[in-house]
Amino acid sequence: MVNHHLSRRALLGAAASARLVGATGPARLLVVTGGHDIDPGFWDIVKNRIEWKMEHRAHDPAGTCTVYDRPIAPDFDAVLLYDMPRNITEAQKRNFLALFEQGVGVVILHHALAALQHWTTFEEITGLRMREKGEGGLPPYTYKHDVNFELQRVELKHPVLEGVPSFSVIDETYGRMYYHPEIQPLMVTNHPASIPVVVWSRTYKKSRLVMIQPGHGPQIFANQNFRRLIANSIKWVDRRE
Repeated sequence: MVNHHLSRRALLGAAASARLVGATGPARLLVVTGGHDIDPGFWDIVKNRIEWKMEHRAHDPAGTCTVYDRPIAPDFDAVLLYDMPRNITEAQKRNFLALFEQGVGVVILHHALAALQHWTTFEEITGLRMREKGEGGLPPYTYKHDVNFELQRVELKHPVLEGVPSFSVIDETYGRMYYHPEIQPLMVTNHPASIPVVVWSRTYKKSRLVMIQPGHGPQIFANQNFRRLIANSIKWVDRRE
């Protein structure tokens, strides 16, 4: 007999447990956009892949977090953030944070790292502090387009790096940002215009995360090594295995 008095928290907990005990089939992937222009080549990476069933949702208006107006954690195994909102309400925060409470994996790509700069919890999630304006004695971050730089693998066996060599890209760099001490570097660069760690992983609450700094396009989106990096990241953060 179904207990109709189970709390919503209990039901969500049961859904999270089911996610982690060997469910099969394509990952239910949510791609979130809004707040920043996107090169059309990005969609060639995430569309029509047998590994996942992709759904796209965009914040509207663009600078807000309307995707989180309602709970999304029960509906997805992984989320790819490619948005750049500035504002988030308390109710939206609760629905966003439920992703991590339920163990939904998250990949944060390029300009999504610059989202929600005045919500310190987002810094704890990404493991990165970046600000458009200097504050607290720290300078603002920098960016530079069309830079040729190398992404170098670290000496680490990690599923995100499987089949991904060190490789060069032409893309946008970010500089003058500050890392959380508990990040796991995966790819680095020595280009003076870039932060040194350009791909890293971490956990937050029950979720795995991968942060990828490059990803502006269009040249990088055609790079097969970059595409493999994205696919590996989504696979790794999906903890159903």
